[in-house]
Amino acid sequence: MKKKLYYILLPLVIVLALFGSAVAYGYFTAKSFGPNIQALQEAGGKLSAAFQGQDLIAAKLSAQNLSIQVGELDAKYQKIGWIGSIPFIGVYEKDGQRGINAGKSLTKSVETLIASVEPYADLLGFKTGAATPSGQPKAQSIEDRIVFMAQTLDKISPDLDKVEVDMAAAQKELDQIDPSRYPESIFGKNIRNKIVEVKTTVSESAQLLAQAKPLIKLLPDLLGNPNPKTYMVLFQNDAELRPTGGFMTAYAFLRVTKGKVEPLSSFDIYDLDARFNKKVPAPEAIKKYLNETYLNLRNSNMSPDYKVSMDLFYKYYRDIPGFPRPDGIVAIDTRFPVEILKVIGPIGVGGWGNFGPQNDPACDCPQVVYALEQIADRPVAGFKTGRKAVLGPLMHSMMANAMGSPKHTWPKLVNVVLDAIKQKHLLFYFMEDKTQKVAEDFNAAGRIKPYSFDYLHINDANFGGAKSDMYITREVEQEIEKSGDAVTKTVSINYSNPRKGSNCNLEAGQLCLNGVYRDYIRLFVPKGSKLISVVGSEVKEQVSEDLDKTVFEAFFTMRPESSSKIVFKYELPPLDLSTYRLLIQKQPGTPTIKHTIILNGSQVVVDVDQDKEVILN
Repeated sequence: MKKKLYYILLPLVIVLALFGSAVAYGYFTAKSFGPNIQALQEAGGKLSAAFQGQDLIAAKLSAQNLSIQVGELDAKYQKIGWIGSIPFIGVYEKDGQRGINAGKSLTKSVETLIASVEPYADLLGFKTGAATPSGQPKAQSIEDRIVFMAQTLDKISPDLDKVEVDMAAAQKELDQIDPSRYPESIFGKNIRNKIVEVKTTVSESAQLLAQAKPLIKLLPDLLGNPNPKTYMVLFQNDAELRPTGGFMTAYAFLRVTKGKVEPLSSFDIYDLDARFNKKVPAPEAIKKYLNETYLNLRNSNMSPDYKVSMDLFYKYYRDIPGFPRPDGIVAIDTRFPVEILKVIGPIGVGGWGNFGPQNDPACDCPQVVYALEQIADRPVAGFKTGRKAVLGPLMHSMMANAMGSPKHTWPKLVNVVLDAIKQKHLLFYFMEDKTQKVAEDFNAAGRIKPYSFDYLHINDANFGGAKSDMYITREVEQEIEKSGDAVTKTVSINYSNPRKGSNCNLEAGQLCLNGVYRDYIRLFVPKGSKLISVVGSEVKEQVSEDLDKTVFEAFFTMRPESSSKIVFKYELPPLDLSTYRLLIQKQPGTPTIKHTIILNGSQVVVDVDQDKEVILN
């Protein structure tokens, strides 16, 4: 019996011994990777620091060193490749190789990207220390660099294609690594979260490149190369909030030719309405709250979707003779010039005065905003036309100062533009479908998005409430109750206006900024939602459908030095909310709004300064 047991156990002992030897060999070989991994981490850290320090020379050297370190680690790792065939532990060896392969692709993409953007390094705010390349102008101003960019940017498109291929290869390798296979931590070091972080970073970078690549390809065309472009700039006064960001008060035209910007004419929106002689029935809300029977173009931005509003605006605008046919309509609100002036400093505008970003105690608002309100809205004796046409001269002076600024101010101006796009203080509408699609993909077109989970967009329209939005603050609470598959939401919006009211008596001749707020409010929620109740509305609530959403409509008024609260309670339609996903879309023209979200007693606070997806546990 003992002999039989010996023959049974001997093969098992031999296998275990061989397995133990293999594991020991693998362990000591893997342990020898320590210096390589350490060197790899140091090279990666230096590359990150170089980018953060905007030093392209250091970034270039660090990327080359990183590539060498990844190559050395790969060569050494090949020695334990046979472990991949061993059950259970083989999958971890394969994951290691996938990570190395991803690293090789990523370092290659970084090197390509650095080489492709090097001619534009100073535009991006990077230090190069290199002499101006042959054939490249010695740019002294921002305008010089924009002209250069318009004429050459299309040449980097092939490099971006290579970067995209390498990033896709890296993402494909990382997609095969399952973080759940790994413990939360080993010897106090986070493992699983680090894997998730790397995968997320690469995925987000690939997505950003996919969005930016079409824009970069189109930029020369948008900058008027080879053919000039004409743009209408539409000023939306967010102190008088409307669905797409503000009351459309004035507009101007710009021509861009191979990067050179030439301001053309500017007009008061009322001048445009005076030429609009069609009798088009006004939207119901305009009839009800402004008592206007027919549509004025100044009120054509009633859809919260900027494209839908501009489709309507342009439909009637193009029939008015004597005006340019623009290639696009760019909407700005007051926050955009304020942020630009913070970079370039106060400016003077001939015939109109001085404008700056500093606070004016008369309104407790930026001086440029108060000056514009004084020009456009203070009562004057008689009738003075074209007062709101100050937009054109102001933009002309701002652009002249910005374009003539030293090139080192460019990164700050770029950040102002990018932040304005993200926060919806700058919106784009294009006549060409391909250009419009790029704007939409870049989330620069003010679209109401489709979404398969929970969704919320709160849209306010100030109807005859002066410029009270200058002083009103908002806070939102979303209370979510889940019971099985049923989800009930209570959305409470708190409005506060702490400032003393203005003297809005026309005979007094004073500037009426802060008056009784008259707010037409709409909640856009998932299509099929059922309204349970509304508290705080002064009219009977309405339920409708628009933009593939269900819409709840209400109206309330609020005096200065007071607050109001309106509460909507509703039931969501059947949705897959096993993981609770919520998209909050910000209304253009609004400041950051605090949202407190409560799910079955658990609370999270989100500051909504742009469109945000929130995932709740």
